[in-house]
Amino acid sequence: MLTIRRAQADDAQKIGAVFDAAVRKGWTYFGELAERPMFLPEEWDREVAEHAAPNAMLVAINSAGELTGFTAVHPRDGEMYLLFVHPDHGGRGIGRALLDAAHDVLRAEGCREVFLHTDERNGRAIAFYEAAGYRRDGTVKQTEFRGVHLREPRLVKTLR
Repeated sequence: MLTIRRAQADDAQKIGAVFDAAVRKGWTYFGELAERPMFLPEEWDREVAEHAAPNAMLVAINSAGELTGFTAVHPRDGEMYLLFVHPDHGGRGIGRALLDAAHDVLRAEGCREVFLHTDERNGRAIAFYEAAGYRRDGTVKQTEFRGVHLREPRLVKTLR
């Protein structure tokens, strides 16, 4: 059994722990940077607070009461901002459940299209989103995060 609900202030550090575990496992292109927490506890507190309505941060809670994943959306922009599942809980449909819930939030806010960016080296994430109906639109955002150059294709999906 999986429960998806809006994040609460006391979820912030658990969300950070999921992020850190997922980054260690999936963002190997970050090298040693992925081996330690990228954000301070107070940054996770702030991130949760900044996702009050109309933004949304959703968490997945399993039957044992563990926070196993999270997602965040920005309805004003139609952006899927974050989606992470703890690697110990991968392959159980948690990511898809979070994605569907995020799409529901966006639709409820009047969004008819959603977009996201993810690093081109994150093949697993790109495959996940493409399997869910996202398509690259040809634009690429280039940024730098803590000394690592990122090329992030933009993926879009029409919400029905």
